[in-house]
Amino acid sequence: MKAEAIARSSIAVLPFENMSNDPENDYFSYGLTEDIIRLLARNRWLSVISRHSTVGFGGRVVDAREVGAQLGVSYVMSGSVRKSRDAVRITAELARAADGKQLWSDKYDLQLENIFDIQEEMARQIAATIEPELSKVEQQLAARKAPESLDAWDCYQRGLWNLWRFTTPGFDQAEAYFRRAIEADPDFARGHGALAYVNVQRSLYDEPRDRPARLETALRQARVSVALDDLDCFCHCALGRALCLTRQNDEALAAIDLSLELNPSFAQGYFAQGFNLLWYGREIEAETLLDRATMLSPRDSHLWSFHHVRSWAHFSLGEYDIAVEFARRATRQPNVPYRAFATLAASLGRLGEKAQAEAVATELLQRKPGYKTDTARQELFFCNDQGFIDRFVAGLRVAGITGG
Repeated sequence: MKAEAIARSSIAVLPFENMSNDPENDYFSYGLTEDIIRLLARNRWLSVISRHSTVGFGGRVVDAREVGAQLGVSYVMSGSVRKSRDAVRITAELARAADGKQLWSDKYDLQLENIFDIQEEMARQIAATIEPELSKVEQQLAARKAPESLDAWDCYQRGLWNLWRFTTPGFDQAEAYFRRAIEADPDFARGHGALAYVNVQRSLYDEPRDRPARLETALRQARVSVALDDLDCFCHCALGRALCLTRQNDEALAAIDLSLELNPSFAQGYFAQGFNLLWYGREIEAETLLDRATMLSPRDSHLWSFHHVRSWAHFSLGEYDIAVEFARRATRQPNVPYRAFATLAASLGRLGEKAQAEAVATELLQRKPGYKTDTARQELFFCNDQGFIDRFVAGLRVAGITGG
């Protein structure tokens, strides 16, 4: 299969510095660096410099601008490890090579049990956090360019920025930009995958009469993207989402599993599989995967949805108090759509918290005028459990949402 031709961003991961007194701990710093490089390289849109090119920067203070000038990279990641007898502190930061500006930093304090498990887990978490952070920066860079100067990659990034708004105008703009990306480069696999993802999202929000066409288009576009690059985790994930929404849960399971094999740090993949397994009747496994997605990417543009689907998982189990907690977390996110308020109202209704449920229903109707219990039934078209839908509607009725 054809490899992804567009890789506009590049990153150098410098050797993590061993801050411990014991030089024998160098192996942990070395292994962590190796794992982060390996996992970041799973992102097909990102060019990752090999460790052999960065080893010369180890053991000294280095300016990101110097690394950028010598290696020709856009971004530089560095960090340190301080290990004591029973604990380890890992710090990591991301800087822009052009001006040395710090874009992200974090620290992790962990108790030592199995050192190799910690190494692998922290590498996954850092790699998973870096990917969406870089994507946000790329979107901001694309947003500053004049419309006439945008190439396929810029159009793709502008499309993502609009897609994550989760609004109809945002979907319109995203679709237009992704189409421009494909016009500029017909073999741009992620452009086709992103178009599929727009149609996946639109199927969740469009009028019911438009849904079959959206899902049919999403499946076709996702299959084109996978045919163009069968090693891109995003393309397989987009296909899995479309298969799940058409209730082809077995096929979705296989597609998303492959996405996670290709990139085990891909938070969106864990979310997609959690969503799929929930409607497979495997709520406990779904909740575990959704928790993993949240842990791997705590500032993800999809964070509201991570929380929202976790709320559904607990609603499905009849754990309405926990469903309320996760629905509330979803409603606190700045890009949250009205659907999370419907879930919060239904969960409060099932708890018998009539006054609170009615207050949330008021907010719901402000965000989605004309919302009815029939709206909920239509919007849960991917749900295989009629009992879930009936209980959801019953909760909405307690909140004062009527039918029709």
